[in-house]
Amino acid sequence: MKKQIRIYHTNDIHSHFDNYHAIVEYIKPRKDENTLYVDIGDHVDRSHPYTEATIGRGNVERLNDALCDVATIGNNEGITLTKSELKNLYNEADFEVICANLRDEHGLLFPPYTIKRIGDIRIGFIAATVEFTPFYKALALDVEGAFYYIKEYLKEMKRHCDAVVMLSHLGKYDDERLAEECPEIDVIIGGHTHHTLPENYKVNKTTLTAAGRFGEYFGCVDLEFTDYNLTDVSTRLIETDLLSNRYDEFYDVGKEMLNTTVKHDVLAIERTLYTMNWFTYTLLQMIQKYTQTDISIIHAGLIAAEFRGGEMTKYHVHKVLPHAINLIKVEMTGRDLKDMYYTASAQEYKDEIIKGLGFRGDVMGVFLIDGLSVVESRREFYVNGELVEDENIYEVGTLDMYSFGRFFPHFNSLNKTYYIPEFLRDIVDIYKDDLIISKEF
Repeated sequence: MKKQIRIYHTNDIHSHFDNYHAIVEYIKPRKDENTLYVDIGDHVDRSHPYTEATIGRGNVERLNDALCDVATIGNNEGITLTKSELKNLYNEADFEVICANLRDEHGLLFPPYTIKRIGDIRIGFIAATVEFTPFYKALALDVEGAFYYIKEYLKEMKRHCDAVVMLSHLGKYDDERLAEECPEIDVIIGGHTHHTLPENYKVNKTTLTAAGRFGEYFGCVDLEFTDYNLTDVSTRLIETDLLSNRYDEFYDVGKEMLNTTVKHDVLAIERTLYTMNWFTYTLLQMIQKYTQTDISIIHAGLIAAEFRGGEMTKYHVHKVLPHAINLIKVEMTGRDLKDMYYTASAQEYKDEIIKGLGFRGDVMGVFLIDGLSVVESRREFYVNGELVEDENIYEVGTLDMYSFGRFFPHFNSLNKTYYIPEFLRDIVDIYKDDLIISKEF
């Protein structure tokens, strides 16, 4: 007896509904009793107004419409929502959500695996998400131990499955390590690192695949069975640009849902990548208030779009600050503080196009600091009028995207407090009375 089962897969859609619409229009008419569709997480991205307005529930509706069978969560589902919002995100899902390494004090938030029957063939799906431990801890969640839990649940699964498929939002290098350490896994469908792989790519006997990002591609895995034994696996990617029906009907829906006034007569916000303006200065002040610090640092490219002035709605704030970025408080010595200043002053990244890290803009722009005064001629630093001492401890309010070590490597070893799940735009809403108004309006 021979049987072929096809699995369509997406990952890291990030609310690119234009591409996703085309993918859905391709998959739906091809779904039959021998076909499954799975999503590997980061379908949600609150940079899109529809996702923001529905707190991700609109994305679940789109997955339902696509006839999704199984999904796992990415970091955008896991840490850009409150714990309650995450627990309730999939209440209306017509598909199963699995994740082996996400827990709270009561245990798993989702089942670790599921087994799908296609005729007499049993395909086991197990999933895990990336271990962004400090962020999850700030939400009273635990995500550590992905490899341990995967190996434990594989012991249960292998007795009941004819094939095992891993839905991995761990990233390319962990996927390759999984293939090395877990020969029980037949196929790893990956995500998180926005990578693609050649067709039929293998590590040992495990086949790995992934479909990039933003729905620019989606994937197809064909499993061939002979007498219940998996005898062949083939993979391919389909380029979404080659499909028709690419449009985003949900942008205007989300825009209308966010049409709530934040403040009237607000001064225009310019996008100045290489200088400070009134809004970036105000944002620095807001960050100090929220984190209860005397010093703050951001980069000018945070302003993703201009605001022409007048009535500011939640949609306008979202457009100006679409980022999935939270605040952190970093404790550092005076010596660390000086290192931060000199690193920022070098402005090595000011012209770079930045991708990932929660940043949803394009050009980085210059670093902007408030609360720290410097007399360059004497190399003296002052906070609140007092000379900075090398061994004293100071607190800096800033962005969680700096905690990954790319811009300020020494931040990795410093004590940090994470403020989750509030985004920058939420801070603006909290301190909206600080926004400058113009008598021109």
